[in-house]
Amino acid sequence: MSATSTTNGAPPTTGTGSPGSSRTRTALANLIVEKNVSVPMRDGTLLKADVYRPEGTAKHPVLVMRTPYNKDDAQTMNYAHPTWYAAHGYVVVVQDTRGRWTSDGEFRPYSAEGEDGYDTVEWAASLPYAIPKVGMYGFSYVGATQWLAAAERPPHLACIAPGMIGSDSFQGRAYRNGAFSLASSLSWALFASQDSAIRRKRLDWLAEINASYAGIHGLYKHLPLSRTPGVKSELFPFYKEWLDHPTRDEFWQGQSLKDAYDRIEVPALHLAGWYDLFLDGTIENFLGVRARGATKLARENQYLLVEPWFHMPWSRYVGELDFGPEAANRIDELQLRWFDRWLKDDEDAWREEPPIRYFVMGDNNWEQVGQWPPLKAVDTPFYLRSESRANSINGDGRLSAEPPGEEHPDVYVYHPSIPVPALGGRSGAVPDLTPMGPRNQLPIEVRNDVLVYTSDVLTEDVKVVGDLRVVLYAATSAEDTDFVAKLVDVHPGGAAYNVAEGIFRASYRESLERREPVPPGEVIRYELSLGSTAIVFKRGHSIRIDVTSSLFPTYDRSPNVIANPGDVTEADFATATQTIYHDSRYPSHVVLPVVPAT
Repeated sequence: MSATSTTNGAPPTTGTGSPGSSRTRTALANLIVEKNVSVPMRDGTLLKADVYRPEGTAKHPVLVMRTPYNKDDAQTMNYAHPTWYAAHGYVVVVQDTRGRWTSDGEFRPYSAEGEDGYDTVEWAASLPYAIPKVGMYGFSYVGATQWLAAAERPPHLACIAPGMIGSDSFQGRAYRNGAFSLASSLSWALFASQDSAIRRKRLDWLAEINASYAGIHGLYKHLPLSRTPGVKSELFPFYKEWLDHPTRDEFWQGQSLKDAYDRIEVPALHLAGWYDLFLDGTIENFLGVRARGATKLARENQYLLVEPWFHMPWSRYVGELDFGPEAANRIDELQLRWFDRWLKDDEDAWREEPPIRYFVMGDNNWEQVGQWPPLKAVDTPFYLRSESRANSINGDGRLSAEPPGEEHPDVYVYHPSIPVPALGGRSGAVPDLTPMGPRNQLPIEVRNDVLVYTSDVLTEDVKVVGDLRVVLYAATSAEDTDFVAKLVDVHPGGAAYNVAEGIFRASYRESLERREPVPPGEVIRYELSLGSTAIVFKRGHSIRIDVTSSLFPTYDRSPNVIANPGDVTEADFATATQTIYHDSRYPSHVVLPVVPAT
């Protein structure tokens, strides 16, 4: 074990701690920082952790963060540095997960995190300077390490604070209704491969990975996906495994957090973002443990916070919009109160908190409710209407509360060689690499392969809070294709910002477990979930629905034939003619959960 320390500009001062340790004085407290402490797992593998703790003989409860992203970067652009939590009276253990960075073993996503998490929690509880009560925190994969550890029921785990993590390894993480989550999966594979190349001392591979990472926007179009430059099976075989299993088969069994809801015994503070790719999964985790948790304590102490954020970084500035001071990142102060409640038994720290708090975009303020979706919201249909020429913002598409009569359908052509770009939205990683957040959609709404349906200018505010869905009655000339729907807020002056989106690959219309060709020309009802939101469409704005057949590179391009997504090449591409019906027999529409004005 070695110990190093840094301070806020002051040199470290040597104390009388353990051999080889040094102490550091911060502006808030005297802290001891011990680096690369070995934590033994049950199979003998040693995982390395950094331990931050207050100086002195007093004992303190423990916070654990287990990350595959390098323990030296524990704040990961979102959380305060571990010294901040230590200065508030906690022992903080930040650990590299198995097979990552300084830790021994082999990395296989999610597979060992349950047992390793259990062993780490119990090790932390046994530290001589620890009160044996442990909490865990972190987001994304680090959120999954909490869930998987909690499902193993370590005796000294008292609470968790998982942020932005999916519920299902197939649906919502690797795939969405059959479409492969290309941008998030590829960027993650390249990022994870960097450390693997370093560990193998393959600097030539590292150079190739870094080149691919730097040129990722051009790399998204590379085919076949299974042979993407920089993604080496020797370093990260899981990318190809995901591509090789495009249906929910036995490969995905046992990998989903929702399978463990009935084993969770502890309170949890769930953090979600309206523009995060794991929004649906985070809400499902909250609802699932609230309904099926193993203990009354767990069921009655699940809390959900939904910010207007994307995956990272977290701030009031999301995409091209500023959501105001109420959207600033205050997660550390909130988590401190959470941990004080469950680890220090300070009931005043978390008294009479609402189970659900969400940020209302447009009004840019907070609301709280007792259940999701809110009871006060009324599902309200708005119908897609046109005179058969809804193509682009130059067309005649409109969105109306009045159902259609006899109307001709809208038609557009989709070819995977010229996909519609995803401008913003719910992807993952970081904004420079993947499409994230609200962005002006006008650059794609001028395309004729995008159908645009816009309401009249609103004469009063329309508040929408809850789950969104679009029902399309559609036909295609292809045996398979994608349908995409997007909810858009049109501002005065014409700027049009995406609110939510959904995608559906037609061959999965009967089941995610099998694919069936689409009968060419047959009108089929598709229901696309657009996830959830909370937004006020302001007076003077308009509500818009865009319909198209690609959301690239958030998702891979459908070649319009049934094929393994990892093996598709341009030679497989087919053109699809898409027909969207909106008449009295086939009333395509969006369902918005409208909160009546009071």
